[in-house]
Amino acid sequence: MSHPSGAPALPRSGRTLLMGIPWLARAIDKGRMRLWGTLGDYVFPCPMDEEILRVLDLTPLQFLEILKNAPGDEEVLRALSFRVSSLGPGDWMRLDVFLVRHSRLLDDQDREEGRL
Repeated sequence: MSHPSGAPALPRSGRTLLMGIPWLARAIDKGRMRLWGTLGDYVFPCPMDEEILRVLDLTPLQFLEILKNAPGDEEVLRALSFRVSSLGPGDWMRLDVFLVRHSRLLDDQDREEGRL
């Protein structure tokens, strides 16, 4: 997988929702950074990546395989669409709780990365 020109130096905020899922955009960015060898001080998979991937019933290695075969977000979301459409009410509640439980950490990350 080649590193696209203009790739972000920082992962997106954990608050960014993709398909209604928090942290997914950040996990995608960090996973790609790992594949490109540009992860730096970031960690993939971190416990929060793993928490979101568990909701989607994916291992970190499975997720990295999706990223290898999906050059853009649209392709990643297409690959995840069945898993997301299969989420039940309890899964969506877990995702809402994720945002509340990690609110302070998300604020700290956004501040450190210049979003606040």
